[in-house]
Amino acid sequence: MDKALAIFIKNTSALLRTKTNQIRQKIANPITAEGIFYFAALCRSKTVIGFAMFGYYPHSKLVVVDHMVIDNEQRGAAAFFIFVQLLHDTIQSLGLEIDFTAVELEDGNEYGSEQTGGNELVRLLGQVGFGKVHAEYFLPNIEAVNYEARYAGVLMLRGSQKLYRIRREDLLQISRGILFEHYLPWYRDFLGKQTVAYQNYLEELHQEFATRLGNQSTIKINGPEVDSLIVSPAILASRSFEFRVGQYIVMFAAVVAIAGAAICALKISPSSAIPMLIALVAVFGGIVAISSGRAFEVFEATIQLLRGGKQKLRYQQPEVPAKNSGTARPRLQNKQKNSEIATRDKLD
Repeated sequence: MDKALAIFIKNTSALLRTKTNQIRQKIANPITAEGIFYFAALCRSKTVIGFAMFGYYPHSKLVVVDHMVIDNEQRGAAAFFIFVQLLHDTIQSLGLEIDFTAVELEDGNEYGSEQTGGNELVRLLGQVGFGKVHAEYFLPNIEAVNYEARYAGVLMLRGSQKLYRIRREDLLQISRGILFEHYLPWYRDFLGKQTVAYQNYLEELHQEFATRLGNQSTIKINGPEVDSLIVSPAILASRSFEFRVGQYIVMFAAVVAIAGAAICALKISPSSAIPMLIALVAVFGGIVAISSGRAFEVFEATIQLLRGGKQKLRYQQPEVPAKNSGTARPRLQNKQKNSEIATRDKLD
């Protein structure tokens, strides 16, 4: 443990680092009325390369990871992911009933390092199941001085299932658990007469957090519930009539040029070339009909033209209503109405 604490001191800013004399005392007396503190050293073979501490609070069914640090010279070979997995396996082996696991980070690296905050650590935690709570968050002060100070932070949460949103009440319960079951039991053993002032300070932080959440019923965690890449198919802007006509003219000219080149290259007789050209034109007309979405109309119009007259087309498509016109095809509308089914309520 001495080696683990030495790594902790070496790789963590003093502004955000719990005092090691306090850690040693809590190692000797880890149980509080609210929960229990746990401490771990990470070893590679016989070499200590990291340190972690976390608390579990049965009332809130909450685990709070307070520190997790790996020696700067030992961070290769996926050490971070191995450490997280080992911690996860250890917590699972304890048989604890856990709803959420919380990690507080510095918002950036102004006071600490890449081990205490910043986008890189947010990304790494995201890869092991944590999600960033989209709410302004401040880290509690770890000293009994300057209670007005506010350190901008990030709250990361992990649940038994992937989290996309969380109820306001649940988030406030987690915040209260962090402040009054994790921070207060730790520091009341060291603050003496200042404990009451520190408790009032934590209450202010909690009330400020509740105020910032406002009247939101749910708070987003790490992005929207639905993958933005597959929310809905892209709707392409319709091309103008002139553009489509020009497109078909170019296509037809290309078909005629290719056919003419083939006739000359193969030295096809005129008697055979004419039927082939007619077939190519027919194929081109079919391609145009299908690409325009009005194939039946084109084919029926061709048949009627060959018969020498005009009749009402049986397969004529209904006109598409203008955008935002408030109208829709009655058949489609009735079909949708008859196929409606009740959807299950989504759980947050």
